Amino acid sequence: MTNLIEHKVEITQREPVRFKAYPTPYKTQEIVDKDIDDLVEMGVFGHSKAPYASTLVLVKKPDNTYRVCVNFKELNKITVFDPEPMMSPDDILPRLAGSKMYSSFDFCKGYYGMPMQEESKDYTTFVCLRGLMRFKVMPFDMVNSGSTYNRMIRKLLDGSQSRELCG
Repeated sequence: MTNLIEHKVEITQREPVRFKAYPTPYKTQEIVDKDIDDLVEMGVFGHSKAPYASTLVLVKKPDNTYRVCVNFKELNKITVFDPEPMMSPDDILPRLAGSKMYSSFDFCKGYYGMPMQEESKDYTTFVCLRGLMRFKVMPFDMVNSGSTYNRMIRKLLDGSQSRELCG
């Protein structure tokens, strides 16, 4: 868990975004239950009493397994956009010319390493058969998650030789 940054959500309206749970086919409910159990155990989310409720959806991956996701589409519509610029390979790769060593990192589930700002946690609430749950860390699929992640990487690399790559 990083201490460099917290994810903050700013919204443009006071009326909460909330929906009923989508029905989950019986054959996939076990997948949802296991993912929820795993993510609660990891500290990714916990129970909520917030007036917000986005929907939980299952997305089929190319390997025919499923990923449990939250549909933040309506919340994203009322979220103030963060214009943090994204790093582009076209900007980075030419700067590597002449380097003697290269490294790459796979930050699998890296978003889950960034805490949510306490005041923003209720916005991440989703509804499922177990009731309301909310994220303790930054979730995927929020309009500004990528911007917050990029800002954290810039802070992480500040002062390193990679600084010139990240601006």
